[in-house]
Amino acid sequence: MIYNIHHLHCGTLCPLCGPMFGQRGFHAKLICHCLLLETDQGLVLVDTGLGMQDYLHTKARLGSLIASTGRIENNLEQSAVAQIQQLGFRPKDVKHILLSHLDFDHAGGISDFPHAMVHVLSTEYNAAQNLKSFKNKTRYKPQQFQQHRYWNFIEPLQGESWHNLHRVQGFQLFQDEILMIPLLGHTLGHCGIAIRKQDGWIFFCGDAYYSHLQLTGQHSLKALNQLERFFATDNTQRLDNLEKIKILAQTEPSIELICAHDPEELRRYQPQ
Repeated sequence: MIYNIHHLHCGTLCPLCGPMFGQRGFHAKLICHCLLLETDQGLVLVDTGLGMQDYLHTKARLGSLIASTGRIENNLEQSAVAQIQQLGFRPKDVKHILLSHLDFDHAGGISDFPHAMVHVLSTEYNAAQNLKSFKNKTRYKPQQFQQHRYWNFIEPLQGESWHNLHRVQGFQLFQDEILMIPLLGHTLGHCGIAIRKQDGWIFFCGDAYYSHLQLTGQHSLKALNQLERFFATDNTQRLDNLEKIKILAQTEPSIELICAHDPEELRRYQPQ
């Protein structure tokens, strides 16, 4: 059972060229939007953002390229572990971590929760072991998670359907109130996580899109599309899943859609 959902701001990056990320201005503002679920099985973290060690040893942990171009806001209070403690919980209360994918700005906090079970698609974990390409070498930082002991590798070969999406993996542990939904394209094992609420669902889409403006089809975001194309391991799959997400946004009012990096979406859930 899910008792409460907290929206966490677990990192801020301010790279050059706002329009490349669907924003105005010289610098973009990308946040790391994560979720903390209070459940009858303990706390569940959906993505982890940047971890303590990413802030304390940015260059050594993430590499000089990201350190110089990412313009990460050095604020330890934005780490998931700090925010969880501010909410009155202990780090060891986090029993499960559900990952959309293993990019450095999603997996950095794994090392702050050494006793949690990390759930990830097996195709994603395998991709993160292959650092031969420049793209993989830039996006995956195994030092963030290679010492972690507890993993549940999920095979996205079969599964149920959820609206217009397929090969959906439910968790009996959570009475199928939490679903892991393959949204391949951005990475080989990218997925979204759907969480049932009393009045519908919240669907965390990770990096399947970057800006809420992409969901309406009314905005020309050529620079952002090119950026996402560059990041994608399979752009055809990415576009196919983006189209399915847009259909959900336009036809299913009971589903709240959020992505990982849009500050406008995060503001919806912050106290006014």
